[in-house]
Amino acid sequence: MSIPFIIHRTLQEMTIPFTISLAVTDRAAGAPLLTQAAEQVSTALARINRLYSPFRETSLVRRFQAGDQELLLTEPEFQEIYAATLAAAHYTQGDFDPFFNGAFDPTGYVKGWAVEQITTAFLTPLLANPRVIAVSLNGGGDLQAATRPDSAFTWHIGIEDPANPQRIIAAYELANGAVATSAENKRGHHIRHTGPGDLAQVTVLADHLADADVWATAGMAGGEARWQTHLAANQLTGLYITADRVLHPFTKGAIRDVQTA
Repeated sequence: MSIPFIIHRTLQEMTIPFTISLAVTDRAAGAPLLTQAAEQVSTALARINRLYSPFRETSLVRRFQAGDQELLLTEPEFQEIYAATLAAAHYTQGDFDPFFNGAFDPTGYVKGWAVEQITTAFLTPLLANPRVIAVSLNGGGDLQAATRPDSAFTWHIGIEDPANPQRIIAAYELANGAVATSAENKRGHHIRHTGPGDLAQVTVLADHLADADVWATAGMAGGEARWQTHLAANQLTGLYITADRVLHPFTKGAIRDVQTA
């Protein structure tokens, strides 16, 4: 099989870049598919931002913060997000906190959830086209990807050094699944530290970006000792970097090959 063409389109939504990528066998045939996908993704992101941004006066989040409890009965999607964030707070033992600033704020969940939902709705169906080999959506560094079952193609995912974003300190080959990275320099305003704050960055690989995003946030919030307990108990895969620049890769809960970042 010939090497596929990788085509991209970047959109600016929620004050961050979202990049749609398609691996295609024919660049010319892939271009209109990318244009159509970009329109769908842009519309979906705008809707999600309108409904769930804590910075928009008319959003469902702001209405809920103002006391509109009926949203849990009348808005099924809002109810889904609310329930998912409460569940995440429970299974991370409070290290992921949708009440990090006192009022309900799903900021730490919605972006990953949005990328995952949109990938499933608008990008994964493109794999039915024989000219499309793989798809991905990257939102501010967090990515959901899918590849045709009959293809050996993988996305090459570089992990940035939190002290120098121009430097790649690790790389993963990902066919299907998600990767999320949390750090103070990556829109970390939604992190409420429940531990000593001794981690510089946490990256998690998972099947679903919403899950990876929750765990990466929880790791940053809880600190190294609590994070080691979480990753072992939940068989997590990824890497974390301590504040003193030690890099700890982990696979299915086991830490391996510790090195200086």
